[in-house]
Amino acid sequence: MPRRRLFITAAFLLLGVFAPWAFAGDTTDTQPVELLGMHSSVPADWQAQQPESNMRLAQFAVPVAGDGDGAEMVVYYFGPTQGGSVEANVERWQSQFTGPDGGSVEPEITELSTRLGDDFAATLVSLRGSYARGVGMGPSGDALADRMLLAGIVETPEGKLYPQLHGPAALVAAQRPAFVGFIEGLTRAPASAGD
Repeated sequence: MPRRRLFITAAFLLLGVFAPWAFAGDTTDTQPVELLGMHSSVPADWQAQQPESNMRLAQFAVPVAGDGDGAEMVVYYFGPTQGGSVEANVERWQSQFTGPDGGSVEPEITELSTRLGDDFAATLVSLRGSYARGVGMGPSGDALADRMLLAGIVETPEGKLYPQLHGPAALVAAQRPAFVGFIEGLTRAPASAGD
């Protein structure tokens, strides 16, 4: 094992020992997620739920310590050629947020990688402000203050996945490493012995 990789691995192991909040991919602290012939994992304390619609492949409640709202993590899938471009989705998500002055909120956009191969790009969009969440264009219902949305657009062999984590800003920010870990951990599920 190269020296740099050994050092990085040791650093993550130390983080896992001294910082229990760190997400280092330890399988004892995670639960597997399988969808569309791919798999990854999420933290063990995220509570798997029955998806509320057939557009959701997976749905989790993210608990909060003490009083307050938890967050929700959902993986959307609209079909092999559906879901729209990165730009169209960013515009739609941005339209659901307002800043403290009532103006628009600028998204933070980050490129990620997965284990699916170089041909399958992943984009992470982060927005924070007052959030009137909706499925279509624009806001829907009353805006909730100090919320955060982490929204992924992930190219996969089966089409685009749209994982989203949304809820109180502090909770979502704390869970960002786990959410990014889910995206970056996506890989093709190994073939079963009978295949």
